[in-house]
Amino acid sequence: MATNSALDRNAVLAARQALQPARDSRWLGGFDNLLGKEVGDWFATRRWLWQSLIWLSLINGFIAFLLFILPLIDPAEIQGADNPPPDIMGLTLYFTFAVLAGSIGMIILAQDEVIQEKQSGTAAWILSKPVSRPAFILTKLLSNGIGGLIFIVTLPAVVTASEIYLAARYGIAILPYLMGMGVVLLTLCFYLSLTLMLGALFEQRGPVLGASFGIMFGGLIAAQYAPQVRYFLPVSMDEIALALSLGQALPAVALSQLIATAAWTILFIAVALWRFERLEL
Repeated sequence: MATNSALDRNAVLAARQALQPARDSRWLGGFDNLLGKEVGDWFATRRWLWQSLIWLSLINGFIAFLLFILPLIDPAEIQGADNPPPDIMGLTLYFTFAVLAGSIGMIILAQDEVIQEKQSGTAAWILSKPVSRPAFILTKLLSNGIGGLIFIVTLPAVVTASEIYLAARYGIAILPYLMGMGVVLLTLCFYLSLTLMLGALFEQRGPVLGASFGIMFGGLIAAQYAPQVRYFLPVSMDEIALALSLGQALPAVALSQLIATAAWTILFIAVALWRFERLEL
C-alpha cells in the first residue's frame, strides 16, 4: 500500500514537472538552434526574395529614375545649376530612404516577433524545451539585424554605388561610404530593439506600433520645434551618414546623437531581456 502511495506521489510530481517550462542552466542555452531557426525564416524561404525586391525597388528604383530616366524626359531641368552632381544626389537619396523607410520597415518586420509567438503559444512551447529566455530574445534581435543589414543596408548600397558610377563615370570613396552605412545600421538597430522591447512589455500589436511610430515621427516633428531633441534621439541620422560618406564636417549634434542612439539600443535590449525573463507564459 505504501509502495502504491509513493508511486502515485511520484506520478503527480512528474506530471506537474512536465507542465513547467524547462530551464536551461546556461544563460544562452539553445541559442544555436534558435538562431538557425530564425535565420532560416529569412533565407530558407522566399522571404529573402521578397525583401530584396521591396528594398531594391523602393530605394534603387527611385534613384535610377532620377539619375537615368528623368534626364531623358527633361534634360534642361536635370542639368540646371541648382541640381547636385550624380554622386551627391544618389548618396542623399540612398541615406534618406535607407534611414527613414528602413526604420519604418524594421518596425513592421519586428512587430510580431514577440507578440505573435506569445499570442499563439509558440513562445511557451519553445521555452518548454531546454532553451533559455535570453536566447529567445537575442536570436530574434540578431536574425532581424542580419536581415536588415543585408536587405535594407548592404544590397541597396551596392546597387546605389553602381548607379552612381554609371551616371557620374567615377566611383565613390569606399571607407567613408561604409561609415555612412554603419550609421544606417545603428538606426535600424535602435528601432529593432525598441520594437522587440515593446513586444515583451505589451500583449497587443497596437501599443507596439503606436509607441514605435510615435517615437519615430514624434521625434522628427519635435526636432523641428526643439532642436535639442537631436542630441538624444536618432532624428537626423541620414544627415550624419551623408556627411560621413562625403567626407564633410559632421553636424554639431552628430557625436551626441550617435552615442545616445547606441545607449538607447543597449537599454532597450536590457529591458527586453529583463521583462521576458519575468513574463508568465
